[in-house]
Amino acid sequence: MKYTYPKIGTSIVHIHRMNYARGSRSVECLNLDVGLRQRENDLVAGQLSAGIFRQRLSAAENLYQRNLTGHYGCVNALEFSNGGQFLASGGDDKRVLLWNIDQEVVTELGRPQVMNETHTSNIFCLGFDTFNAHVFSGGNDDLVIQHDLATGKLLNYFSHEGPVYGLSVDRTSVHLFSVATESGEVLFYDLRVGNYEPLTVAKFRSPFNAVEFHPLNGNFLATANAKRGAMLWDLRHHNHPLCQFNYIPESPSCMSVRFNCSGSLLLTLHRRLPPILFSPSSPEPVGTFYHDEYFNSCTMKSCSFAGPQDEMVVSGSDNFNMFIWRLDGVDLEAKNQWIDTPPVILTGHRSVVNQVRFNRQRCLLASSGVEKIIKLWSPFAQHGWEGSLMYPSSKPYCNRTLHNNTTEHVIQDFSSCDTDEDQVMLAFFDTLVQRELESWNTNGNHTSSDSTSSSTSSERSEAGASAASEEEEEEPTDDEDDTPNVSELSWQTHPNRIFYLIAKKRRALLQMAVKGTGGQQRSVEQLLARLNGEQKQAATQARISDWLDETHRLFGDDEMPTTSAEAAAREQRRRVFDQLSRNPRKAPQLKPSSADTLQSNYEQMERKRKLMRLRFASRKRRRNTLRLRASDLDNDSIEGLEEDPTNDSDEEGETEEEDAESEDNNNNNNNNNGTDGLDTAAPTAVAAAAADDTDDTSSTSMTSMEAQLSQAPSTSSSYPFHVETEANNNNQMAANNNHKPPATTNGTAAVDMCSTESSSASTSSSSQAAI
Repeated sequence: MKYTYPKIGTSIVHIHRMNYARGSRSVECLNLDVGLRQRENDLVAGQLSAGIFRQRLSAAENLYQRNLTGHYGCVNALEFSNGGQFLASGGDDKRVLLWNIDQEVVTELGRPQVMNETHTSNIFCLGFDTFNAHVFSGGNDDLVIQHDLATGKLLNYFSHEGPVYGLSVDRTSVHLFSVATESGEVLFYDLRVGNYEPLTVAKFRSPFNAVEFHPLNGNFLATANAKRGAMLWDLRHHNHPLCQFNYIPESPSCMSVRFNCSGSLLLTLHRRLPPILFSPSSPEPVGTFYHDEYFNSCTMKSCSFAGPQDEMVVSGSDNFNMFIWRLDGVDLEAKNQWIDTPPVILTGHRSVVNQVRFNRQRCLLASSGVEKIIKLWSPFAQHGWEGSLMYPSSKPYCNRTLHNNTTEHVIQDFSSCDTDEDQVMLAFFDTLVQRELESWNTNGNHTSSDSTSSSTSSERSEAGASAASEEEEEEPTDDEDDTPNVSELSWQTHPNRIFYLIAKKRRALLQMAVKGTGGQQRSVEQLLARLNGEQKQAATQARISDWLDETHRLFGDDEMPTTSAEAAAREQRRRVFDQLSRNPRKAPQLKPSSADTLQSNYEQMERKRKLMRLRFASRKRRRNTLRLRASDLDNDSIEGLEEDPTNDSDEEGETEEEDAESEDNNNNNNNNNGTDGLDTAAPTAVAAAAADDTDDTSSTSMTSMEAQLSQAPSTSSSYPFHVETEANNNNQMAANNNHKPPATTNGTAAVDMCSTESSSASTSSSSQAAI
């Protein structure tokens, strides 16, 4: 009997799945006609054609945005009404606000209706009934409150044994709704029952974070559990889940489940993973979405379908951005697909983005999070809205200064009714995200977010983080937590420190995402190498471009070769100059140049000599900076820096400067003496060849820089070298200079000086950024 029960249970689950498939198809055929007819009526009543929405969204690289201001704290919950006329929002200020979307789109009133009854703690979830007569709200005070939409008055309330994290209202009935609680219960309510005794659909020890009714058949529920992931339930046979979706041991904590409008697809969101797409009748995923900048760990987030035909997937991220993946090219009949097509990245939020919802009737996205504002996004330009449709944001990140150290206890005071940005709250979540990324590893260690106090403003975020702390113990050991080639200094090449820390954890995040595809064999190393290769190429090209721009600013257009033929001609002139310098009598005769050209070449040489002197001075300043930094390093690093006497470096710089000046004088004397035995064309030829030789020095240094950058790590910083490497290179340079003749000053030394100047500039700029 011990082994018989699972077999019987398995067969029952299999029969239930078959019944679900048959029942969902029949109900879909019946209710889909009603739904489509209602949508057509809405469109005829004055809405734009869904085809226009689809065309705009399919071509969009960005969206127009506008802020709704009215809350006094973080906005933790959003929900559009049926038909899209209203938007309900709730948050830390314990209030439920009702926004009239048509008025807010065309005006800037910012005057939402406030429900009369307030919660005694944070609000986490919202839901409208089918006819938009009532709105339900659940929160941290263990209550679900039923509000009257017309008057704002309290109609009823439902008490629970713990905070209410999720709420869903049946779209096929006016009287049914379900809640998910922290106490590990999923409860089903029927308002027609007089005593409002709920049906317990599921009861676990771990919290339920979300619940969602099937849009066309109210007998089916999808749930998100902190330990058991996503599951599908049949209310008629709820002793066992109808389907346990792909369980991910490395990240079992599921925080969001959402059906598309027909119920044929289910979207789930797990901790530290991007969205995963399922067919409700199969435990294997259809596909896993991925982007190397996406991160989801510190707060409880939701995901959503978007578009007239649910052809898009939207989710917020801990790096303050929103990500929109398109389903173009995704085979909805296949399994375990890897979807890494570049998403549309929406910027504009100034902190973590938690909630996203789509208004299908008006083609609007709503998003909210740690900030007090709600953002509306549209593919149509409207008065007072910012952004564009075809051009991505010029800065794909938040450009405000991040905070990296703040208290773990944040107390909010809503009595002042302040809607301005809360710097204390932004600082708290800045620190939370960075600590989570810095302390997280795959060796089972607890993260800093696990021990965060629950007395902070957005308690749902900390509760979710602490609930997920238990999953850390189940993660396998992995010695390679950090992504290779992401050095401690390379964070300077990223927009901010959060982007840098996400890059450091890219390997572990990629491994978890690959496992989320259902165990299909993929080479993580190849995917990682491709990502690193693309980023390395982009970073190298960016640094080469910056170096060329600086060279262009210093030397002008006529100094830089623009074609291979011009570069070859300059190389030929350099050889002529070398031959002329060694044996003036055997040099070929060149065409005479005008006095203006001779004077111009002479002035260019003088400018470059001055530039060389400036480079020597910059090099000395840079060495002084390195000495100051050495005092902050540990003893092992200091030993490498103390091997060379500092006085030798100074004397070396002064000696090189004197050698450069003497070399310049020797070159002038040699030019004057070398023209005595030539005809009248020789002086001009010598001067022109000398100028071209200096030009070739610039070209040669550029080639050296490109070769050096092409060997740099993929995410290396704007520093060409590490601090210890720079010290070793300086020591080697000093040793080489002791054995080199002064004649090499105009050649190899110029390359080194150019690299040194670039390093010095990068060092100073990076230091300022860090400060």
